[in-house]
Amino acid sequence: MNMSTNFEPLIDCEAAAELLGIHPKTVQKMAREGTLPAIRIGKHWRFRQSALDSWVRSALHSAPALCVSPTKEA
Repeated sequence: MNMSTNFEPLIDCEAAAELLGIHPKTVQKMAREGTLPAIRIGKHWRFRQSALDSWVRSALHSAPALCVSPTKEA
């Protein structure tokens, strides 16, 4: 039997946090809440880099654009 082991490596919370620019504890909380696409292996959260990229892209496209004019304080 020839099984392909061509799968995307999983990254840990610290690497996911670095990619997203947020704290690792925030990544863990978002994974627990189901906000962030994650896989739980035992008591550890793991992430696919491509899933995080898709998640960010979909969040950017679905969020309303905020255009706020800067205000000057008198």
